Amino acid sequence: MIVSRLDLKAICKTAPLIGLAAILGSCGAPLPEDGAGPAGAMDAPGDAVATSILNAGVMTEHGRAEGNSVKFLFDPLYDDHFGSLEELTPELIDAIIAGSAPYDGVDAVFVSHAHGDHFSVSQLTRMLEAQSELVLVLPSQGAKRMREGADWDAEFEERVRSVALENGEAIEPLMIEGATIDAFRSPHSGWPDRHANVHNITFRVSVPGKAGSVSRVMHVGDADAAPEHYEALKDFLEAKRIGLAFVPFWFTAREDLDAIIDDVLNARAMVAVHVPEKVPKRLEQGEWAYFSEAGQILEIPATR
Repeated sequence: MIVSRLDLKAICKTAPLIGLAAILGSCGAPLPEDGAGPAGAMDAPGDAVATSILNAGVMTEHGRAEGNSVKFLFDPLYDDHFGSLEELTPELIDAIIAGSAPYDGVDAVFVSHAHGDHFSVSQLTRMLEAQSELVLVLPSQGAKRMREGADWDAEFEERVRSVALENGEAIEPLMIEGATIDAFRSPHSGWPDRHANVHNITFRVSVPGKAGSVSRVMHVGDADAAPEHYEALKDFLEAKRIGLAFVPFWFTAREDLDAIIDDVLNARAMVAVHVPEKVPKRLEQGEWAYFSEAGQILEIPATR
């Protein structure tokens, strides 16, 4: 069944505990951990799912039904919580770095930008050392800092994909384990007064599914939501429909959010991430799904 993000919004308003809300997660509440919890949660996660880590961190797994799934992490490790974000526990850090379940079999890690609440030189370096097949994709600013780190090993270089772009530019697609990786740069939130020189990279990941379907997600990092930032990328964005977009919680403060998600980013559904430890009332009382605790899970709608 094809479900637009606008369809989901209507469902959340009128029947939050039944039908498609049961497939796509609770509305106006944090999503339950491990697919369990209040009515509206998934009892049996499907072929492609997204699982929250903390802050802007997300894990996606595609092709579960076929038994040959691919797994990706977005902004999973970070050093700073700035007094308002959830802090990664040592146990969670060690599990991600070592590739312990549920973070086993990760094919690639994507880093949106080199701010301390999305990025850790030491932890990502340890992860490259611990997992010999792991690919790391990140903006050139972050790659430079990692190469300058005390524990950098030149052997890591062949597994690092460095992205160097200007605002409004996109890369040529990368292929990782059968998945197509597209990326573009857009201004960090606060532009142009703050973070104007930060390379904020949005990653769009497409994985072929059953019967010609595609499991496709987009992680926008700390992107500024203003539609004018995406005008130069119109053709790029219109070319591929997103199943699920991970957007920072401040997107939900915009009155034109419907148009941004459906028309600009070209996504069927969204989930708010980068949620502070003290969840904003507009999320608690609103109609949008959001990730606020580690282990919450949401199915990724299929597209074409």
